[in-house]
Amino acid sequence: MRTYLLLTLIVVGALACKKTEPVRPGLFGKWEIHRRYGSLLGFDSTYTAGNGTIYQFNSDSTYKYYIKYKLASTGTFHVRPLNAPGINLSLKLYFDNDTYGELFSYSGTTMTIGTAAGDGIASDYIKVGN
Repeated sequence: MRTYLLLTLIVVGALACKKTEPVRPGLFGKWEIHRRYGSLLGFDSTYTAGNGTIYQFNSDSTYKYYIKYKLASTGTFHVRPLNAPGINLSLKLYFDNDTYGELFSYSGTTMTIGTAAGDGIASDYIKVGN
């Protein structure tokens, strides 16, 4: 009987363990804010992991934006190349019907939206989910 009970506990314990999938590089998935910096005042703020300020980019060009894990906005997005001389970031990110866009870059599991040049604010994100 003890063997049966022990075996049952082991099987239930193994099934209860959630296997974590490694975070894959690429734009689609969930991105949590890690740092905001810039402006003429030298603003610089670092955020702890698990803060809940997240962009979720989907392959159908929709996004969701969460603040403290609560849905703050949803809509569409698109990315276009930026053809401007002297600018290192080569992409612009447009949300909904925005015609101006934000400078944007991503590589692997890190992403930056905005720029700290001049009086701008840049936000760095870490990919936390696929």
